[in-house]
Amino acid sequence: MDKITEIRIEEILDEENNLKYYWIYYYQNDEIRIIGKSSVKPQCFRQVARYLK
Repeated sequence: MDKITEIRIEEILDEENNLKYYWIYYYQNDEIRIIGKSSVKPQCFRQVARYLK
């Protein structure tokens, strides 16, 4: 099974080009994997699922 240790959203303020965007990425098995770049702030939420036997 893969080990995802961290998910990050970074707000980038590019003052030189007057841009604001967000980088979304995660750490999987000690490697950075980029999900994407967004001009809209992503909404974060947590969901817990419990499975019964």
